[in-house]
Amino acid sequence: MALPRCKGCGLPRRLSRGYLWSGNGTIFSRNDPTMRMVFFEADYYPYVWKELEERLGVVISETYIRGQKASVLDYLEKNVLYGWRGSVLRRLPFSFLLRRVIEELAFFGFGHLELLEYRRHKVVLLRVTNAFDIISLAWGTKGFCALVDGIPMEMAWTREGKDYLLTATPLPGSQAEEGPDLEAQLALRQAKKELSQVAASFPGHERRLPSCPRCGIPAELISCAWREEEGCIVLVPEGRRMVFSSGHVMLSVLRELERITGTSLEQTFFEITKNYHMETMEDLEGRDRGVTYRQLLDRLHSWGYGFPLSVNFGVGHLELRIGNPFFPSRLLGMITAVFEGLEGQEAVVEQRMTEPHVLEVQINTL
Repeated sequence: MALPRCKGCGLPRRLSRGYLWSGNGTIFSRNDPTMRMVFFEADYYPYVWKELEERLGVVISETYIRGQKASVLDYLEKNVLYGWRGSVLRRLPFSFLLRRVIEELAFFGFGHLELLEYRRHKVVLLRVTNAFDIISLAWGTKGFCALVDGIPMEMAWTREGKDYLLTATPLPGSQAEEGPDLEAQLALRQAKKELSQVAASFPGHERRLPSCPRCGIPAELISCAWREEEGCIVLVPEGRRMVFSSGHVMLSVLRELERITGTSLEQTFFEITKNYHMETMEDLEGRDRGVTYRQLLDRLHSWGYGFPLSVNFGVGHLELRIGNPFFPSRLLGMITAVFEGLEGQEAVVEQRMTEPHVLEVQINTL
């Protein structure tokens, strides 16, 4: 199913219709003003979870599943079943709703669904190709099937080559639907609150990126290709798969892990993020510093990671001020990787919040 496109830039129209791009370095859902969105590499999450498990010596799958389940329920409530839509959607045919779900997944870059079998109140069998994250897809499918059939469902999935087979069946009559995980919901709300506390503007720093005159989406995003038939988004210059999603699940899981281990994980998360980008980005040796930093900041601005207020750099040195930084340790890991890639050596990073919503960074070679 083809996504409706802007006639000016060719990007999906939903980017502008469903999300607010205010020019202050943030992207927010119009239906849920606490849901801050970003673009990121699809293989970033698996890398982070694996590294955290190895470094902490704990299994985080249960914590992650709880966070994803809470996120799916929150998304359905705020973006799908709100207002009159909930009662109307429950009356629509399964095939119509499934087409909308397929379009939804393609828009976010989560993967592609194919219906293999549907028997009302008995079974739903789906094939998933190019799954970004099978856990979130499974919980999302569970909520969708329960919505359509109007009864509690249970979900199972199996691997078939590179694909997954998802099976939804009604819960046994004697088995009650599992209640909401109140602790996970609270952690999710706190993470959303932390990420959504931003400044509307930065007086004296008016800077807008070139954008499409029809829809207003930053022109930088033209480098992203939405391939809806595959259910994915591809960053064309690098050939990397991308995802458009919120960041509060990862933050809520990180905060839960901090509670379990009794220690701050900000530095650990910074190191993991830096290492990920160092391993996956292209070779920067010999690149022009000015051009590279400007491209980086424009991309971060367009992708929702913050508003560049100032930049100063030289050989072995970089100073930045960023408004509305998205998850500072994650943002710093990305920036430091580029710095070390250009300089060819490790760096010392200093950071501080000089004023509300403004992150000041100094990076120097050792």
